[in-house]
Amino acid sequence: MSLMPFTRWKLRSLLDSEGISAYALARTLAEQTRPNTIYRLVRIGKEPCRVDLTTLTLVVSGLRQLTGKHIEISDILEYVG
Repeated sequence: MSLMPFTRWKLRSLLDSEGISAYALARTLAEQTRPNTIYRLVRIGKEPCRVDLTTLTLVVSGLRQLTGKHIEISDILEYVG
C-alpha cells in the first residue's frame, strides 16, 4: 500500500538555515499580520493544515526582505507524493 501524498511545511528549517528567528519574521510583518500567525506557522508538529494565500504571500515577502534572496513558495512548502 502506497502512502497518500501530502504537503509539509519547511518554514522552520528555512528560518534555521538562514539564522532568522520567528520573532524577526513576525516583526518584519508586524503591520500586515499578527505575530501569533507567524509563530503558528513555524511550530514543529503543530503547523496548520490550511493557510490563507495572503498570509503565504506576506511570509514570502518578509523572507525576501530579511534574506535578500529570491524566496519562493516551494522554499516553505513541499509536496510529497
